[in-house]
Amino acid sequence: MIAGLATTSGCAKSSIDVGARELSDASTPVFIEPDADAAPLPQADTLMCISYECPAPYATCPDKPGLCNTNLKTDLNNCGACGKQCVVPVVPDGEMAPPGEFSCVDGECRLRCGGQIGDCNGQLEDGCESSLLDSPNCGSCGNVCKDGEICYKGACGCPPGYTQCGTACTQTNKDANNCGACGNACDLPEEDSSAWPCGPGVLPPFLGPVCGNSSCTLGCTKGHFDCNNDMCGDGCETDLARDPKNCGACGHACLPEQECVAGVCECEDPGLSHCPGANVCIDLMRDPQNCGTCGNVCPGHATNTFDRTLGHPICELGRCSYYCPPGRADCDGQIENGCEVNLMLDPRNCGGCGVECDLEKGQPCAEGRCLTKPCDLPDAGGVF
Repeated sequence: MIAGLATTSGCAKSSIDVGARELSDASTPVFIEPDADAAPLPQADTLMCISYECPAPYATCPDKPGLCNTNLKTDLNNCGACGKQCVVPVVPDGEMAPPGEFSCVDGECRLRCGGQIGDCNGQLEDGCESSLLDSPNCGSCGNVCKDGEICYKGACGCPPGYTQCGTACTQTNKDANNCGACGNACDLPEEDSSAWPCGPGVLPPFLGPVCGNSSCTLGCTKGHFDCNNDMCGDGCETDLARDPKNCGACGHACLPEQECVAGVCECEDPGLSHCPGANVCIDLMRDPQNCGTCGNVCPGHATNTFDRTLGHPICELGRCSYYCPPGRADCDGQIENGCEVNLMLDPRNCGGCGVECDLEKGQPCAEGRCLTKPCDLPDAGGVF
């Protein structure tokens, strides 16, 4: 076979049905269907040659070697056209990268922001630059709160049951600094008052001014409670937010392996575990930072904010593994550099690791296949 040529069976050379028999007693041919029992004639082969024409949306961009090396629909550095970048290529030392996740979708640069930030100036260079918790952009870009109205958790004004006191929303029925009305701070009663439960001026631990039903009084402060009913002895001795024997309420005990966090027994779900230093319950079967056991971090390429094509470590059934996005692969077996090969474009790994195109002749790889086309043969008599 001539170099640069390939054959693909199943492509007939003639457009005429070679299985029909032509009767030619007139100028117009007549065709008769072949016998049902007749053996089919073998189909001819079509000679295929290397194609150097890039099928859309692939193009040859100068920032990469080879031909047809870029998918203009998805490439962050060549989005829609060679050289059109969707990200800031260099972040100076000591400066944080612009927040948000950049992507190229159908040849257009896109920026996805988190729930509390937004791209309100429309400039990709500085990422998601605006807080959506401020009055000029409350909950969404351009949603301006009224004069004097604050932005509370992404909504203008205070929700029902809350009162705006200065620049904050508070519940005046139980806020000791704004009890019953803004600015009305609770203080210790007069020493001759009957409000002292243990005698005038006597303050056991964690007993102090509190607000209840919009009225000031003396009671347990800072999340504490008197669980042993000995107020004047040891005061409000129990921290309901952290005491595993009284978690959230007096007498509500956590299991021995559980901790009490913010008044809730951690990891009451038997499928979750508590790991030292973590403030959330962890699924040891799926967490790549605690895979199989606490502290077992799955190795691999650290996820890059701007380029997630290199994949990331995963934990499956308590064993470390690695995820490669569709069209990517770890062909060198080095997990440190992740899914380094683009199977859709790499002529050395075209559609699969080790599948080579004709490297000597520079055959391009596009859409995971080595590009070919039917040969343009100058002589219909054959190839010699």
